[in-house]
Amino acid sequence: MRKFVFTIAITFTLLMQPVSVNAENVERILFSGSELLYPLPKGFCNVTESIQGIILKDIIDKQKNPMVPVAQLIISPCEPNITNPGYPWGWIGVIKNPSRLRQETLNKMTVKLLTDEDLVEKVLKQLEDKNTEVVKEFYGVDTKIDSNEQRVIWADKDSILLVGNRAGQVDGTAIKEVFVSSTTVIDDLFIYIFIYNLEGAIPSGKQMSELLINNASRLKKLN
Repeated sequence: MRKFVFTIAITFTLLMQPVSVNAENVERILFSGSELLYPLPKGFCNVTESIQGIILKDIIDKQKNPMVPVAQLIISPCEPNITNPGYPWGWIGVIKNPSRLRQETLNKMTVKLLTDEDLVEKVLKQLEDKNTEVVKEFYGVDTKIDSNEQRVIWADKDSILLVGNRAGQVDGTAIKEVFVSSTTVIDDLFIYIFIYNLEGAIPSGKQMSELLINNASRLKKLN
């Protein structure tokens, strides 16, 4: 059964429905000497050790790019989506914050970065090229990115949230997705979460945004 996965830019792959999930509400993450508790978004379960999770995490790990967070958890709805198998899905990743930038500083930097269209286009192109190479080499799937747009829709003391739309092709089949990403600063870590769904499907981009805004507050309170 063919599915696909996006990283910060886009990643496609083949998926299978998970045969089991971890329904715990809070996950413990250990990374490079740091430890935090991560509350899973409402309705999502940890599927990192399932067939689906193993494949998705493997593709993300193979990106080997300092701009891509180090994947820690793969998540999927606790109740499988029969209409659109494999969607929505998401992942949580981390990057070290050695300078211990504050959330407010990260928010301003992100907004400033997205105003530099040439730089954003260059970064996305680099990520997309690497992604295409990885998916083709290891899974034999041809992918193409036709468009990728994202914008900041929320920033506060707990997180900065981006929402975007992107279109691409998997072996000639057109795919359109909506995605949301949230970044939270906790001590010496940047914590990222990404959730993807098909355009027009439930939850919508707005619903996923509300979910991550609320979850960022829970994340801060736990740590």
